Amino acid sequence: MCARKTFYIFVKGSDEQQFCAVRQDQPIPLMIDGVQWRYVSCIDTSRDRPFGFDIDAAHEAMRRGGVYFYRRELMFRRANFLLEAA
Repeated sequence: MCARKTFYIFVKGSDEQQFCAVRQDQPIPLMIDGVQWRYVSCIDTSRDRPFGFDIDAAHEAMRRGGVYFYRRELMFRRANFLLEAA
């Protein structure tokens, strides 16, 4: 059951605001090639809530096409410290 809550997160190389997620128990689509889409992290949706990630939409997208796309646009920067809007 843990795999249904865990997603691999990938960022689009040409647009670092664009992300996609693939549930751990699903195959990684061929479009995620390590160049145009790069792995950035793994999240457990029972405790992690990345900005822009909609858990219900992610599960629906997995049922329909095997990948969930989302954007994370609100970022605030201060000197050498990065804050993400939550």
